[in-house]
Amino acid sequence: MDSNKRIMDAYEISRALKALPSWRERQGALVCAWSFATSREAVDFLAIVAEAAERQGHHPDVDWRWNTIFLRTTSHDMGGEITERDIDLATLLEFAAADSGAISVPHRHQDLTLAIDTQDPTALEGFWAASMGYRKVREGDLVDPERRNPPIWFQQTDTPNENRIHIDRLVARSEFTVAREKMEPATGPGDDSSAPRWVVYTDPDGNRMCLCAEPEVPGLTVDM
Repeated sequence: MDSNKRIMDAYEISRALKALPSWRERQGALVCAWSFATSREAVDFLAIVAEAAERQGHHPDVDWRWNTIFLRTTSHDMGGEITERDIDLATLLEFAAADSGAISVPHRHQDLTLAIDTQDPTALEGFWAASMGYRKVREGDLVDPERRNPPIWFQQTDTPNENRIHIDRLVARSEFTVAREKMEPATGPGDDSSAPRWVVYTDPDGNRMCLCAEPEVPGLTVDM
């Protein structure tokens, strides 16, 4: 195996992120977002991303939204894991973004996950993987091979809720309080017994949405 294809463990990823303030680990991938003064500058940076990807032989997923570029990198040929190749690419783009006058806005990343309460995850995995065209990753989640749609995870519990399917909304820690304040006129305060890690909201039919704060990266003190 090429050395830069080596799968990194959680500790190695956390250490690497200390030197990459624009990047975060989300759902088994490295993600970042950079904002520019104009849409033209964002497009120019896309060309830099393309050149860096070709040079590294490793291509991130790119989402261009007017003056903001969202990036996600993971090693698809290594089962969707984070490898040294992803760290190398993130490092190169970190310097390129700084030289381009980009503003790091990682807090603008929001991730949605479809969660299913069950007493036996293994009994459901085959059905949902086949019906959605998903595949299972190491953590047990089911993911879209193209990484364009929300993953599915199975919340094992001996007392599953009557409405077993719910949505997890993951936001940056710095955005957690703001997100709650915006929601509460429509949702009420929710069950905040696990705050500030998450708050559970329930609609009139018993369907649930869990607002989750991004996990803290050990040793990383910058705003997330």
